[in-house]
Amino acid sequence: MISGALLTVNGILLLAIFYLWKKRADGATTKRDKNLARLEEVIRSAELTNGGFFRSLELVQKNLESLVARAENAERRLRALMLQPNGDKKDQYAAAALLLGEGQQPERVASMLNLPLPQVQTVRELRNPGGGEKKNIVRKKSDSEPVAEPSYLQKKIAASREKVAAQAAVKKAEGAARTGARHTSKLTSLTA
Repeated sequence: MISGALLTVNGILLLAIFYLWKKRADGATTKRDKNLARLEEVIRSAELTNGGFFRSLELVQKNLESLVARAENAERRLRALMLQPNGDKKDQYAAAALLLGEGQQPERVASMLNLPLPQVQTVRELRNPGGGEKKNIVRKKSDSEPVAEPSYLQKKIAASREKVAAQAAVKKAEGAARTGARHTSKLTSLTA
């Protein structure tokens, strides 16, 4: 009987040990299954994030390509504006208007700027629509004294001053044209 009781106690003990071992093995597999499930979720999340990242990169690339195309179009339009044959003439006409406004004679302005005289006269007429033009009148000190003609040196100095004034007027006109071109390019870039 003692041996039967011992066998029963040993059997119960073996069953308890087997039950605990089985429960532990099931717990380990359950824990492993949970870890695998979490790992699968992380992988899926990483794939979604990775896909979204590459889609956003593609959109950024498309946007950059469209910006480059717009910049190239604006550059082409600017080149076309800069290469127009009337661009230099506009500067010359603006310089002619400035010189005429300073009291220069149309013949002199035409020779300085290499423009046809009728065009310079037209600029003068457009500048002074009333027709009131200033005339350079040399007054005598008295009626009995004749007006002395300017010497060669005085003529040369006057010509060099007129040339400098013409160059300054051309520079002013070019500056005004550049400023206008900048404003035009800004406007076209804003409207594009």
